[in-house]
Amino acid sequence: MPEMSRPVVTIVQRVLPQYRIPFFSGLKDRLGKSGISLRLVYGQEFPGTVPRTVACDEEWCQRITNRYIRLAGLELVWQPCLAQFEGSDLIIVEQANRLLVNYSLIRKRKQRKVAYFGHGRNMQAGSDRSFRERGKRFLLGKADWWFAYTGMTADIVAGAGFPRDRITVVGNTIDTTAFSRELAAVSAHDREALKARLGLKGSNIVLFCGGMNGGKRLGFVLEACLALRGRLADFAAIFIGDGPELPLVEDAARRYPWIRCIGPLFAGARAPYFRLGKALLLPGSVGLAIIDGFVAQVPLITTDMPGHGPEIGYLENGVNGIMTRDDLGTYVEAIASLLASESLQGRLMEGCRRSAEKQTMENMIGNFAAGVEQCLSRP
Repeated sequence: MPEMSRPVVTIVQRVLPQYRIPFFSGLKDRLGKSGISLRLVYGQEFPGTVPRTVACDEEWCQRITNRYIRLAGLELVWQPCLAQFEGSDLIIVEQANRLLVNYSLIRKRKQRKVAYFGHGRNMQAGSDRSFRERGKRFLLGKADWWFAYTGMTADIVAGAGFPRDRITVVGNTIDTTAFSRELAAVSAHDREALKARLGLKGSNIVLFCGGMNGGKRLGFVLEACLALRGRLADFAAIFIGDGPELPLVEDAARRYPWIRCIGPLFAGARAPYFRLGKALLLPGSVGLAIIDGFVAQVPLITTDMPGHGPEIGYLENGVNGIMTRDDLGTYVEAIASLLASESLQGRLMEGCRRSAEKQTMENMIGNFAAGVEQCLSRP
């Protein structure tokens, strides 16, 4: 097929985090096998915020310079990418009302197809009636196709009136290949050596791994750990991550020798610590960290607080993890019950293993590519 006749899909990302590189690279290869060309246009984060953009030097990637505008308490983003849309048959953008280019695309939908890739709504928003959420719901239906992060996102989008037959459930995930390999390489001797180095005894060890910000509720986690230590003499907690609330954890680690604050670790470097943990404590907002728990077979224990990411839809209570009421006593009791029951641990670990087999990068790429092909084939 001549290159000029190949359909062209352009994806625009405000930022390009490291964990998205394997997805876009795999998607380009998958679409190429179907005679479809992929372009990726990406910008940079607002200074001092995360996630941070990484460089992609491939010829099919183009970096632009975002302009961030503060107006009446709102942040707006101008992405200078209109020139990159030339020759595109389908443009896929993030569904976010602060992205000004989206409004331009709404006016030009008759010229080319437009699709959204996103959550469906702001999972951290306090009310669906807020100004920002009303704007997001307005944009929700102004597309030809939807690439929904999870089944939960698909339900939100369909519930707002968007046709189900134009929604692709992507199955948002991360590439866990390196993490799986490093986990498999950790021996029983390695685990004992790490415990000795950390000065920990016993086997009732739990983990926190993630961004140390307000949404993760680290104060709640530390209170739960103190309560559990009062019940279990060999209880210990390992904290992995970085963020504005890191000093809170560092202070706790100085006061309590059974709390260990490791700081930020990435990819396979986390594997030995996950091999020590029997539970992943995230009572605050849950996102892609649930995938790490599945792969390592360390069950997630969370609460039913509002504000989780759409990936919380992967959790099956009592099957591959535990969700309790948003109450400290209930949360502590659930952790204690898990640590006391080898049969419950085994059941949840098996559920994690099965979930890890479903939430793979290969499946995400295949789902997304199938949605692109369906969208392009529709009149």
